[in-house]
Amino acid sequence: MGVKMKNYQRGDLAKEILKGLALGGFIIACFALPGLAQVFTLFKAKDARDRYRIKQAVSGLSKKKWVKMCQKGDNEIVEITEAGRRKVLEYNLDEMEIKIPKKWDGWWRIVMFDIPQTKKRARDAISFKIKKLGLYPIQKSVFVSPYPCKDEIDFIGEIFGVRKNIIYVRAKEIEGAPKLRSHFGIA
Repeated sequence: MGVKMKNYQRGDLAKEILKGLALGGFIIACFALPGLAQVFTLFKAKDARDRYRIKQAVSGLSKKKWVKMCQKGDNEIVEITEAGRRKVLEYNLDEMEIKIPKKWDGWWRIVMFDIPQTKKRARDAISFKIKKLGLYPIQKSVFVSPYPCKDEIDFIGEIFGVRKNIIYVRAKEIEGAPKLRSHFGIA
């Protein structure tokens, strides 16, 4: 398994390396292939230019303190840091989408939150992300979707540390249903 290097734009390679580290925890770079042998293999580094791009990406991650490199015997270890793990969660949050089923099940999902003023940044970020996921605002902190989204809402709440301030409701009926059906394109 590997990915061709040419498929990565600037910054995307570092992002994928960081995500790979989050899954595996660390990568051992053997001196037989100096400077990141397993990463070279994973990303199908076929020449010196590709290996240079990988080294630069890992170096950039290290400068941002998202990974740390250490020596263990004859091996160089690249390990993800806690800050790196948080960054991967942000990437996952940015890429999150609600799966839209072929047929609507007839249930409305209502997401409500009451987040204190002391966590205003979290409240604003959650509101922005919920809108970006496609939920429709029916009040300032009340959103609705016809599609299952509990896992996504739970994840967002956990990321921002306010899950206990979010309520997820499934309802068969909702006021203004014709307008909502029209908005979501539901017959």
